[in-house]
Amino acid sequence: MATSIVSIVIFSLFIFSSFSNAKSSRKAEAFTFPIKKDDSTNQYYTNIQIGSNSTKLNVVIDLGGKLLYFNSINYSTASYRPVLCGTPQCSISSGGGCMFCVFSPPDTPCTNNTCTDYALNPFSGTRGYSPLGQDSLRVRSAHGAHRYYTTVDNFPFQFSDPVLREGLAGPAAGLIGLGRTRISLSAQIASTFGVRERFTLCLPPAGGEGNVIVGETAYSDPFEGISKSSLFTTPLIRNRVSTFGNEVIGNLTHEYFINVKSVRVGSKTLSLNKTLLSINKKDGSGGTSIRTVRAYTSLHSSIYGALIDEFVNAAASENIKRVASVAPFGACFDLKTAVNSKTGPQVPTIDLVLQKKNVYWRFYGANSMVRVSDEVICLAFVEGTINLVGPTTSIEVGGYQMENYVLEFDVASSKLGFSSSLLLHDTTCSKFGAS
Repeated sequence: MATSIVSIVIFSLFIFSSFSNAKSSRKAEAFTFPIKKDDSTNQYYTNIQIGSNSTKLNVVIDLGGKLLYFNSINYSTASYRPVLCGTPQCSISSGGGCMFCVFSPPDTPCTNNTCTDYALNPFSGTRGYSPLGQDSLRVRSAHGAHRYYTTVDNFPFQFSDPVLREGLAGPAAGLIGLGRTRISLSAQIASTFGVRERFTLCLPPAGGEGNVIVGETAYSDPFEGISKSSLFTTPLIRNRVSTFGNEVIGNLTHEYFINVKSVRVGSKTLSLNKTLLSINKKDGSGGTSIRTVRAYTSLHSSIYGALIDEFVNAAASENIKRVASVAPFGACFDLKTAVNSKTGPQVPTIDLVLQKKNVYWRFYGANSMVRVSDEVICLAFVEGTINLVGPTTSIEVGGYQMENYVLEFDVASSKLGFSSSLLLHDTTCSKFGAS
């Protein structure tokens, strides 16, 4: 899409308005985005509509991601504008500098004097450095009994290098971030419509469809009752050392961390090196993050070993027969020896214990075991690897463990609310939505 230099000059007269025009006088609203799971990659993705032609794109959801980026030949718009250097928009993006093009006329991926930023593909580890643009994002609003579409004007994004699509789910053109930045999806919606910065995530298993709801609203039944009476709450904490290699030490990471104090299998607390459970204030290592871009929860090798040993012992006491392991899982079992229940295979529970012993995130068989064949189930936790471009997090809660839980991220007050397994309530994320 060609953009003439004259157009850039005209557009620059308006460029000093914020990315997010917080002028709406509407009451608190919620904005819903459907979630599906890609079977082949175990990635979760949603659908967005962007530009004057409302181009529909699938984008992978990154809970700790900074921004929206995509590359698609289907993107066609007359409303694209670059984010110019030295503008307030560039400032709130904490961009990486300015870009000047060597060809004329400039087009969507490159315009002169344009604010640039890094984008990360969390699956391949590839980082891209490209200019930022802005366009209208069409969003589905859920305002009480009313449903309608509205737009977020001047929504910031990066039309990225095609290399950043490598490793993404087949249907996806890019990735959208919900991280703790001023240009994430949740931050931009909150600022534009004057709603509290919070979002609720309900990830579906394969074959289902969940939702992420940005803003404040009542949920559909029975989720409203679950939210009012059955949620645990725990602080969301910040890691002052970024886990991404392209940021300087001292920046607050975009990811969401919780303060896990111990790990239990059944009623037994694992014997662990407790320093691994806390974030090291000097180098940012350790602690527990929540990441939709991890298929399964990964654990520091010593935590993983302790979990495997205790889980195998506890399973044996319930006559659940261990069989040969199937990579990448460290403990597998004969499916026929595990009784089935409404929460999946009836196996020892696993708890991430938080600020108090009675505040814990409990995983039942549906979230702790994965079926790898007709006869074999495996413990759905994996041994973590060393982060080569930043500090290594000891526990990364993965998407499989989040499925069929209501997770309320109240970014404004730095609190996480989380339900017990929805299977206990005879429902799933496929039924989750705004009322």
